[in-house]
Amino acid sequence: MVGLLSIVPAAYPCSWAIGYFYQVTRLQGKVVGVKDGDFRHRIRSLRQQVTVDHAKLKLYAYPYPRQDGLQDHLVKQVEADNLGHFDFGALSPGNYTLTIVSPWGEDRFDVEVVNLKKPTASVTIDVSPNYPDCTGGHEFLSVSE
Repeated sequence: MVGLLSIVPAAYPCSWAIGYFYQVTRLQGKVVGVKDGDFRHRIRSLRQQVTVDHAKLKLYAYPYPRQDGLQDHLVKQVEADNLGHFDFGALSPGNYTLTIVSPWGEDRFDVEVVNLKKPTASVTIDVSPNYPDCTGGHEFLSVSE
């Protein structure tokens, strides 16, 4: 029985909604988070004070993944600086998928660039790993001007 359990792949219980778009007027801000096992991981306010330096961010045209078998259309890619800050610059209105690669894995968010009454001042993206109950990270927080 133990041998059988060792060959069964681990199930990942969290599945994030595909097609839920975080609305922003611009995509700039910082990447934050800590790896699992860090004492700050359980405390949201502490976890979100730790910046992730040199995270790689890629913005793809939506839908992601593409249904027609063609390559995903990479719109733009940036790397966060040593303080976790990033800026995609001017983006055309539309739907995108944002991927962030950090030292402990990859996270993904669907975003929509739109005209809002209050422009987006910045976003904070928490790429901390999740607990089995789907808490502890994977947050996209935007602040309006």
